Amino acid sequence: MNSTLIAIFEILIGVGLIGFWIYFFLVENKNPEKSKVYLGFERSFPVPDLGWATPSLLIAAIGLLSEQPYGIFFTITSGSALLFLGLLDISFNIQNGGYTTNIGDTIMNLFINLVCIIFGPLFMIFAWGLF
Repeated sequence: MNSTLIAIFEILIGVGLIGFWIYFFLVENKNPEKSKVYLGFERSFPVPDLGWATPSLLIAAIGLLSEQPYGIFFTITSGSALLFLGLLDISFNIQNGGYTTNIGDTIMNLFINLVCIIFGPLFMIFAWGLF
């Protein structure tokens, strides 16, 4: 895999995180059918997602595209952030029936979780190989 392709994935995931939070606060957060446990859990994620994972992904992409060393560092850190967030979300979903709700929520949860646990390690392994 080359740096440009990794950077494109980083940008797409970063933009996807922003899009998810716009959707969450405009739709999910106002849904009276969502449990307090689910909403409390989800409301704890904007800071790490938007305050660390998304900026790290975008900085990594800029660094890789401009062939700067910080691109490698931020690709590793953003990969680690994605893996952590994905595993935390999977743990919550397993314990709280997140994969047994309606089919739309299940598909969205699985998609987000798979993106995190696939691309997180992929980014870390790719960047480590650039050293």
